[in-house]
Amino acid sequence: MSEAASTPKPRRQALQLALALGVLVGGAIWIIAGMESPKKDDAAWFGKSLEPLRAAYSFELTDQNGQPFRLEDQRGSLVLLNFGFTCCPNICPASLANLAAARRALPEAARDRVRVVFVSVDERDDISDLKKYMPMFDEKFTGLTGTPEAIGNTARAYGAFYRKDPKGPQNKDDYLIDHSTSTYLIDPKGNLRLVYKMDQLANTEALAGDMLRVLGLPQRKD
Repeated sequence: MSEAASTPKPRRQALQLALALGVLVGGAIWIIAGMESPKKDDAAWFGKSLEPLRAAYSFELTDQNGQPFRLEDQRGSLVLLNFGFTCCPNICPASLANLAAARRALPEAARDRVRVVFVSVDERDDISDLKKYMPMFDEKFTGLTGTPEAIGNTARAYGAFYRKDPKGPQNKDDYLIDHSTSTYLIDPKGNLRLVYKMDQLANTEALAGDMLRVLGLPQRKD
């Protein structure tokens, strides 16, 4: 007589139920694991991801050509927003040079959808200063100025900080500015998506990778 035949019916039913539950639980675990994997991959941004997503502060300033620049008009493009001033001796040139390198690393189709926007927090900077300064890094970069109130409101909305350097020269036209160094990535839908520290901008490959992902384009494979 087989073992199954010798097992009392209630016990056989209990064993069958346990086996069925094991199959169901195992299948559920496999399905859940399969569903969670993309989330883990999707969360691996190089920049600091801001969750939940929120609309970026929609500012209006003046570009280096004297034309109005409205953030809401940039929908469909990825915007990298940076704050600084044209007389900055090190931080701003390094940041803009690294952003230019990351933009150049993109395929041409993606490059055309990326706008690097530099907001001057220095009242000495006018449109002529920005017009000379921005092409030093990339002809496509946009430099912005505006009233002190508009610039201040924009900086505060993004958590940027600036002030006249109390330790440097204090003449009316000869001073430096202390300022924060973050760069903000605004996606094509107008959401503030990622924030980068200054030292991260030197990682051209990783920064370009984030931009391609935000644009919904495949990663480059060299």
